[in-house]
Amino acid sequence: MSVQILDIVIYSHDGRKRVLPLKPGKVNIITGASQTGKSALSDIIDYCFGSSECHVAHGPLRLCVAWYALRLHLASGQAFVARRCPPPRVQSSTDYFIATGSTVEVPEARELRPTTNLDGATTTLTSWVGIRDNLHEPPAGQKRAALSATVRHAVALCLQQQDEITSKRHLFHGTTDHWAAQALRDTLPYLLGAVGDDHVRKQGEFRRLREQLRAVERRLAEIAALRGDGSTKADALLAQARDAGLTQTVPSTWDGVISALRVVLQTPLASVDVKLPDGVEFSRLSMDRAELLQTQRRIRADIDAARAFSKDEKGFSHEAKAQKARLATIGIFEGGEPGHTCPLCTQDLPKEDAPPQVAALQAALSDVASRIEAVARVEPHIEKALSALEARLLDVQQSLISNRTQMEAVRTANAALSEGHADSAKKAHVLGRVSLYLESMPDVPDTKDLEMQACSLRAKSRQLEEELSDERVQEHIASIASLLSEKLTKWARELRLEHSESPMRLDLKRLTLVADTVDGAVPMSRIGSGENGVGFHLIAHLALHQWFVQRARPVPHFVFFDQPSQVYFPADKDVDGSMGLVPDEDRQRVRQMFQLIFRAVEEVSPGLQVILIEHADLKEDWFSGSIVERWRAGKKLVPDDWKRIDE
Repeated sequence: MSVQILDIVIYSHDGRKRVLPLKPGKVNIITGASQTGKSALSDIIDYCFGSSECHVAHGPLRLCVAWYALRLHLASGQAFVARRCPPPRVQSSTDYFIATGSTVEVPEARELRPTTNLDGATTTLTSWVGIRDNLHEPPAGQKRAALSATVRHAVALCLQQQDEITSKRHLFHGTTDHWAAQALRDTLPYLLGAVGDDHVRKQGEFRRLREQLRAVERRLAEIAALRGDGSTKADALLAQARDAGLTQTVPSTWDGVISALRVVLQTPLASVDVKLPDGVEFSRLSMDRAELLQTQRRIRADIDAARAFSKDEKGFSHEAKAQKARLATIGIFEGGEPGHTCPLCTQDLPKEDAPPQVAALQAALSDVASRIEAVARVEPHIEKALSALEARLLDVQQSLISNRTQMEAVRTANAALSEGHADSAKKAHVLGRVSLYLESMPDVPDTKDLEMQACSLRAKSRQLEEELSDERVQEHIASIASLLSEKLTKWARELRLEHSESPMRLDLKRLTLVADTVDGAVPMSRIGSGENGVGFHLIAHLALHQWFVQRARPVPHFVFFDQPSQVYFPADKDVDGSMGLVPDEDRQRVRQMFQLIFRAVEEVSPGLQVILIEHADLKEDWFSGSIVERWRAGKKLVPDDWKRIDE
């Protein structure tokens, strides 16, 4: 069981206390006349749960009270939380007194003293409710800061004040403020359970995995930069070595090029075949280039031919389709007998102008259709052939680039030694360049382990990214809304709310309730009458709190309703709470509304507590048995003999 309220307590400046006892897991009714302090109870609860301001109305409720307090029932025992009433013209106080234990009695006024501040109390209350580490990170491109759910966001789901319960535009407490509404939207996925308690841990793990993956990918990129793509300095050096007669190896991989250079460097000049004619490598490269250019021309010719064929095919297909459309009109003559009368104007035709036979036209239509089908079957093969040819052309062009680089390297080396024409000097020059390159090149490790590590990190990152994605969260929220919809629709029909013949659902993005009618979604703001507004607030909060209880979500397991009967039983009709001045039909609807509240609490007993503030005082045993106090005949929240702070 999450947090519920055992007592609401206020303390006077002279040390007296006023205790309002409540029952956990039950409906608790405080009924009475106007201006007795009933509505201030929700402000006291809100203030003790860490509100930034004290919204208790100015008057005896502020001037005669020194501390506001709550005795709470926790999952692990009890707690007492008191917050100092701010002095006049001050918005709030940060002084808190907190006591905990297996059982906690309401302390005397002299025992109250500041033991923590607002931040400490909010953190403590958040932990009591069961809220763990959580973080909502806004979608990319949005500038608002990341937000963690606290008890303040949870309490917004627990309070329905007098002016809120009739509102058609705002379903939840405090959401008239834009930023409060946005904060509730951001934290609702966690409070509902669409985001798990391990969400923050997974977010941290995801960030660590991404950092590790970036480090591995940087290392692989560095190694790839050293290896190059086949047009690197290593290829050029090996080409020079072949031209100088130091090797005849033509490897196809970077690793093979480096190995060949190392072999060249270890080969003594005396063991080299000095009879190898100068310029052999340049000649070989020139021959390779000629073959590559010829291949490039042939492929380009094939591509041009294929494109021309494709153009002709599309032209034929267009004309054939037009001819088919013209011939298709033969269908209007099916079933008729051939004759000498025009089928369009009914005039007689000469024998020599007799129209073509229907069968002949149908045969022509069939022939055209078969030709079009043949063209349609060929078209994908043409596109596939074009793609293959273009890929081959790209490979040939890359080979030409590599060939040109190697030829330039050989030409440069030959030019540098052209004056000496010394074969041994040329070989020594090439060996010196190879040696310098290999010595300056860092060791390049085997990348297999790094690649396997990167693959593993990518797989884990993708899995966590999918679990943490906004799409997955929205799917969970939609699933929760769907599960709640059945209950909302059932209760709306019991209360005979407008549009209840249509499915009802919570729109948690817009923080409202929606009826899905045949004419489209109708939000609560467009559904008339105060009776509907109160009904929608009741069924929405009761359904949500049943969900919180059944799923053990970290939201206080109480809900405060301030005068839900006000649309049927306004204060000016209240004499003794009996509703004698209220029409029978309205009394029946009020009774149905209260019965729904009692039934909803009973269905999840003892998990949900309802605090109900009312003028009405039904003469029903089930209702009377839940009345905590009646505030009439001078009885009220603040006794008349309490002194004001300014006296």
